[in-house]
Amino acid sequence: MAAISATPLVVKILLGAYVVMWLGGVGHYAIVGKPPLDAPWAATLFLALAGLVVLLTTARAQQRTLVIAALIGFAAEIIGVRYGFLFSPYSYTKVLIPHLFDVPLVMLSAWMVLVAYTLQLWGRLSLSRPLFLLICSGWMTAIDLVIDPLAANQLGYWRWVEPGVYYGIPFHNFVGWFVVSLAIFIIIPARRESSPLALQVGLSIVIFFTVIALSFKVWIAAAVGIILVLTDLLARRKAGRMNLPTAAGV
Repeated sequence: MAAISATPLVVKILLGAYVVMWLGGVGHYAIVGKPPLDAPWAATLFLALAGLVVLLTTARAQQRTLVIAALIGFAAEIIGVRYGFLFSPYSYTKVLIPHLFDVPLVMLSAWMVLVAYTLQLWGRLSLSRPLFLLICSGWMTAIDLVIDPLAANQLGYWRWVEPGVYYGIPFHNFVGWFVVSLAIFIIIPARRESSPLALQVGLSIVIFFTVIALSFKVWIAAAVGIILVLTDLLARRKAGRMNLPTAAGV
């Protein structure tokens, strides 16, 4: 795969647009409790900007890794929507557009951003390969515990056919998330390049949905989000003390 690159000016513009949308979204949800200007395109653009910033500021070898991860995640979404056995039966609404095989294309960006973030956060520590795989898959699943209650309810990104016990989300969904995430981290190359912006964008997504959870009084999701943010900061601190830019044990 040819490297995808952009000039520093283009990256700054994209990053600036992402920051503006992040601040506007967080502020508006916290104060008003709904998306800014009721713009149906805002969610798609927000996720697309996050993915572009991460991809364009990642080294060439890592770009290939992230594209593979995004494609695996997107394929899992297609299987999930069409057959229902991976995450439990569900269907996407028209909030995130356009769709390909009944799945919003921007989900490629969503999977890419979360995988890049997880790789950067836990790849900075010296972990054994099995522990690394379990922590990364568990971390992705924990992020899903924060995002899904808002995405499937207040934000209306998708709807479950048979609602479950966790804010209407079936437990099987989180099992599926863990399994798909584990498959991604097993398949993608183990060696990674440092990408500080992937780390920051990933954390900003967790904070974004944590703030929304607090604004809608979705307390369990908000508590999980706060724990993730604190854990992120502790992991960064430990990595800084170890002075390890990438994982030594995986």
